[in-house]
Amino acid sequence: MIPQRIIERPAFLVHTAEIANHYAPIWKELQDHPFDILLKPGAELPTQISLEGLPVKIRSTRAVLALGMRYRVLVSNHYQGYHDGKVRVPFTSFRMPIRRPAPLIKMLGVQNIRMLYAAGKLGWNLREWNAYYDGILCFGPRHASLFKEKFALPVFEMGYPRFDNYFNTPIDKSAFIASLGGNPDLKTIVWLPTWKTLSSVGHFNAEIAELAKTYNVIVKVHPLMVHDEPHRVDALGKLGLTAIIKDARDNIPLYQAADVMLFDYGGPAFGGIYARKRFVLLNVPGASDDPFTGQDSSDIALREHFRNVEPGSGALQRNLDDGDSWVEHDEACRVLSDDYFAPFRGTSAAIAASAIRNRSWMDTKAQGRSK
Repeated sequence: MIPQRIIERPAFLVHTAEIANHYAPIWKELQDHPFDILLKPGAELPTQISLEGLPVKIRSTRAVLALGMRYRVLVSNHYQGYHDGKVRVPFTSFRMPIRRPAPLIKMLGVQNIRMLYAAGKLGWNLREWNAYYDGILCFGPRHASLFKEKFALPVFEMGYPRFDNYFNTPIDKSAFIASLGGNPDLKTIVWLPTWKTLSSVGHFNAEIAELAKTYNVIVKVHPLMVHDEPHRVDALGKLGLTAIIKDARDNIPLYQAADVMLFDYGGPAFGGIYARKRFVLLNVPGASDDPFTGQDSSDIALREHFRNVEPGSGALQRNLDDGDSWVEHDEACRVLSDDYFAPFRGTSAAIAASAIRNRSWMDTKAQGRSK
């Protein structure tokens, strides 16, 4: 039996390159606090993320398990299913009742913190596997209430760490658009679709191709679409768009560069609310019944507050041209931002880092906003 070795440094589980963009601002705030990054097989860090000067070690999950290591606290996005069985795991060294096979986060962490990375798709976000966690780093009041009510879990409202750079690090918009092959003299539309059954890709291709004649149109596809739905990505390549981004670069410069954004379902629209961007929601047939949106879906509820269009209706161009109701849109962003996000615009990463270092909020059931 391999003795269990508890590692006191916190660790972050990276299962895809994209999730690292959510963690990176927090890593920068841990510059005086050692931490580890755990990479699942096949995962890597985006090239633009710099760890220079940070007290960090990068390890593979297989190596950690094979050595019988377990972290006092592990931060992850979701429970990560079960280990692939390619390494012998010293189950008998765990001093806790645990079923075999165990969720990967339980193998790697004594205390497990889930950090939300997307505010939409409640059907997925509120699944039963949240019970594997000991605490939730959530965006703000609405999600705090949901997790307390359904799982009786301690919660900490952190705001949206990924967006700190949106407020603190402006870009040269003209230079950025030119770097993607766009014309800085034209207005820019950024389209951030999801994947699978809720994706607007395929439903709005023709209308968005028309927009590309008079706008810069930049699309960043969902990170899982490239490998799982290559036919959809190939179809986008025939539309004459300004740029199709398939890699794991950070979304924040795209939010900064956009004059108007296009969203369907999932997290990007809530980022638009947080950043107070002007956007149009693209509706997909059957979305209200999709298991990923879930009962009382926030994705569907957004359609009550913001302009949204049906595929094939020809309404997309009209909604972009109609500027009269953007004042109402801006007010809806302000109101809903206060509902979905704690008021830490530009300082969320520091708040989240503090919550990971000092976990007293996890000792009791959270009441009201965690401090």
